[in-house]
Amino acid sequence: MSQWCNFRQLLGRHQLRPTTLRLRVLEILGAAPQALPVQKILALIRTERSVNKVTIYRILGDFCNLGIIRKINPEGRSTFYELACEHHPPHPHFQCRRCGEVQCLESISLDHLCEELKEVLGPGALRVEIRVEGICPKCQALTPKKV
Repeated sequence: MSQWCNFRQLLGRHQLRPTTLRLRVLEILGAAPQALPVQKILALIRTERSVNKVTIYRILGDFCNLGIIRKINPEGRSTFYELACEHHPPHPHFQCRRCGEVQCLESISLDHLCEELKEVLGPGALRVEIRVEGICPKCQALTPKKV
């Protein structure tokens, strides 16, 4: 959730006009309890207005390039997106191998690990991404128990 972010100011700091669509993308990501695939972002926006998917991809690409959002590339799945502002530090993710859902593991911050790796690797190290794979509780509940 993103109750602390002022998206208009965030866009202003990056010299981006706070258009209705840019703000809506950030609001959707800010309200999401987990990272979202572009298909979900697009579907939520299309419940309110007509929009071309290329426009959404362009906005997401611009936001990623500026460090406003993070791109998460789970193995064999669509790309997911999440906020990357000061209120949403890097953190590990869990990916279910059955349903593909990506969940944020917010209880563990990676800030210290990022800083330590930058000290060892130098300025070339830009980010750390940790993804845990397994079967989520929802999919486990659907699996019949062996007797």
